[in-house]
Amino acid sequence: MKFFSLEADEKNKNPFNINKNRALDIRLLQQGNIKRMSMWNIVEMEFPMEGFFPDLICSPCIMLSEMLVKTVVMYHPEIPYKAIKLWDRKSGANATYYLPILDELECMSDQTEFNSVGNRVVRLVLDRRKIGSKAVFRIKGFDRNCIIGRLDFVESILRRGAGGIRLTEIDID
Repeated sequence: MKFFSLEADEKNKNPFNINKNRALDIRLLQQGNIKRMSMWNIVEMEFPMEGFFPDLICSPCIMLSEMLVKTVVMYHPEIPYKAIKLWDRKSGANATYYLPILDELECMSDQTEFNSVGNRVVRLVLDRRKIGSKAVFRIKGFDRNCIIGRLDFVESILRRGAGGIRLTEIDID
């Protein structure tokens, strides 16, 4: 089975300066702490002229559109998440996103290559045995803020018209 990293495509004019009002405590985005967050949060951001709300935003944390979070829940119904409303005070542009708490797997293979200092992944290789049946997850210790999706999950979101996402195939051991 193939796996892909899913990241926000930075070529689009995406919202930026997200959480400038510090309404979102990113430290609470963990399995045990998410219950301490309110169900809805209004988070300020800046929306560029001719901007675009992608289905996936990766900074400052993972944020999914309604279509994307519903697809994640189809594959993993137990995934907890909270809703936020991104809002640009100047233009009035707003959109609803969801903050999922995806499983973090220690699934990097021994064949994963790091830079000379050892703090950045140059070539990511996953260990199929450590992934199990997970269709969507994050990689523990991975230096990029992205999610990993199995081929069937990726095909599912593409059929639903996902936009603004950059896909990169990942090698499997």
